[in-house]
Amino acid sequence: MIAEHWLAANLPDARPFEKADAVSRAWTTPALFIKFYPYAHQERAAVEAEISSAGLHEAIIPSLLMTGVDDGMILIYPRVSGEPLSTPESRQRFYDQPHDVKHAVLARAFDAYATLTDAGWMLIDLYDGNQLFDATNQLLWVFDWDLCIKAPGITLAQERNYGSSRLMAPEEFQKGAWLDQRTTVFNLGRLAELALGPDPLFTHATQPAPEHRLPTVRAFATAFRAGGLAP
Repeated sequence: MIAEHWLAANLPDARPFEKADAVSRAWTTPALFIKFYPYAHQERAAVEAEISSAGLHEAIIPSLLMTGVDDGMILIYPRVSGEPLSTPESRQRFYDQPHDVKHAVLARAFDAYATLTDAGWMLIDLYDGNQLFDATNQLLWVFDWDLCIKAPGITLAQERNYGSSRLMAPEEFQKGAWLDQRTTVFNLGRLAELALGPDPLFTHATQPAPEHRLPTVRAFATAFRAGGLAP
């Protein structure tokens, strides 16, 4: 049974969801988000399922089911309220929130990323399009883990890494460069700076040379939650 037939039989109210991704496809129902990976990318599906089903952090949207069909793998998630920060308009709506709201929801998300790195995952393609802001409940959800790698770091094999150039560290544009948690620290520092404005912590996190940044995502998340940020 191929994915469309499985959906027709099991989730007949599922409707296609526009998704700018050449690898996976998606559908939604009023209560669920359904993601499909062809078997050529089943390893990516397995990584996403492992992370999203592990219960590592409350900010990670949890997968409810992964099932195989004839042409690939289907993952099912609850459909949470909010909008992904994947467009300039949605990001601006987030930036327009009060300072304390932005700090609180980012602290929750940064804790989730630190939990993943504590568990041995290298975060790849981390950017604000993989965050969903629920303004009503003042929550920031994080999702989309298929490119993560269980390793302390990677050597960049292509000309540039995945991600948004607005947030990327200098080494992410250098084929052969070593990327590790200090690269993720840069990404998070830029996320925080764009949302909250300049701060010494963000300046430290986004130093051009990796050895001058905070060494781990946990160190950044802890410093960020501790406060001391100028309103």
